[in-house]
Amino acid sequence: MDRRTFLVGVPATLALLRGNLLAETTKPASILTVHPDDVIASMPHDFMGLSYESTQLGEPEFFSPQNTGLIRLFRTLSPSGNLRLGGNTSEFSYFKAAPSTPPPAYTPLPTQPATLTPITPQALRNLRGFLDATGWNCIYGLNLGTATPERVAEEAAEVAQILGTKLKYFQIGNEPNNYIRYKLRPTTWNASAYIDEWLPFAQAVLKRVPHSRVSGPDMGAEREWMELFAQRVPPILGDRLAEITDHFYAEGPPTSPASTIEALLHNKKILPEIAVMQSAGKLAHLPYRMTEVNSCYLGGKPGVSNTMASALWAGELTLRLLAAGFSGINFHGGSARQIKASLGGTLPGDDVAKASAADSYYTPIAGSQQEGFHARPIFYGMMLAAKMANGKLVRVSGSDGDNLIAYASLGGSGLRMALFNMTAAHHAVAIDASARYDEVVCQTLSAPAVDATTGIQFGAAEVDARGDFTATQSAQKLREGRNFEYQLAPFSAVMISFQHSSSSR
Repeated sequence: MDRRTFLVGVPATLALLRGNLLAETTKPASILTVHPDDVIASMPHDFMGLSYESTQLGEPEFFSPQNTGLIRLFRTLSPSGNLRLGGNTSEFSYFKAAPSTPPPAYTPLPTQPATLTPITPQALRNLRGFLDATGWNCIYGLNLGTATPERVAEEAAEVAQILGTKLKYFQIGNEPNNYIRYKLRPTTWNASAYIDEWLPFAQAVLKRVPHSRVSGPDMGAEREWMELFAQRVPPILGDRLAEITDHFYAEGPPTSPASTIEALLHNKKILPEIAVMQSAGKLAHLPYRMTEVNSCYLGGKPGVSNTMASALWAGELTLRLLAAGFSGINFHGGSARQIKASLGGTLPGDDVAKASAADSYYTPIAGSQQEGFHARPIFYGMMLAAKMANGKLVRVSGSDGDNLIAYASLGGSGLRMALFNMTAAHHAVAIDASARYDEVVCQTLSAPAVDATTGIQFGAAEVDARGDFTATQSAQKLREGRNFEYQLAPFSAVMISFQHSSSSR
């Protein structure tokens, strides 16, 4: 890459859905400048991830090599991602080593599952086959809420033996800052008490599985909890602590009138979250990852979480977090049954929809083994971001950071830019790239409307019924000395790839 600066203009002209060369350059309304020498973050090949409730393993055939439809969707999203198993139900599951293994003593409260979910060695063997088939690794959640260090260490040993190199690390406990609310701990519970209890669990796991690693605290980025964890735990565990992990939901609850598409597209709640995680990562001298995230907590909101708006939000959020130093992101999802189990038996979004849904409203992948799986709108935004992998994010100046948002990634294949139009206005971009590259490919993320739940396309194609995806892409020649121009439709995004033609390589 030479030191030439790429200029991106935003003229106010009529938008087109197709990426084609315009006859003339109109005067830009604003200028975005890509700074190729100012690298702000790396793009790990495995930054993309999905998150499911631990109780999903109570259905051993779900994550299995026989579930080919789900496997294809995972591979379509990314050839090398991370599946995180955890969520609220990680506190209400146990390892059933043999058919005769009894469940732990458990007396549920009204807001808790009626029984604990057993996880068997067969479920873990199936999970290993699923991971082998997808090319993904696993972040595995263990039970802190209702378990003992001895039981957790036993489960960890079996998980590590079966998953082998497919195990990224263990998490212990889910959102411990909410344990009082869930009636899992007394009202005296606080960040210090949590760490005092968490450390013996972690040490038991690490002693039983000598080559494993753990992470935490796996909760919303509350500064006191995050910073105390980052200060106290690394000196004790050293390099056995892999990452600092947190959760984020942009909106909620689903029944709130304030949880809207407009609020989602211009959500600023992530900014203090990022600041807390950057501080915790610096204190701990460790990477940090968003291991559970989605648009609206408590299962998502119909008409928001399952629309084109969620695709734009998810794609932009992913790149925003990577630019802020996060090592990766896991979007939470699953069936309505599993999410209901994590929420005490209800899905609040059903009240909004006036119907009972088969899937949670925010899940990226919906469906079942019996009826087949399909990609939700949010999946397309995640897929766009995932295709920016294996490069280095470089600084882009001049964006307003709210309406037209731009990211640039440099890699072996050239320059890639992801542009997000979060408004009903038309935006056109003019990019001077002909001095370095001689062809360009554009793949647009579009939909019939911002609230559309179907008809979403990326690269003029949809993920098909088998879970496969083949974008329509044709390289266009760049004319030396002329800007490349592209018009961005309202509420859409585009990935623009500048590259060398085969004849010039």
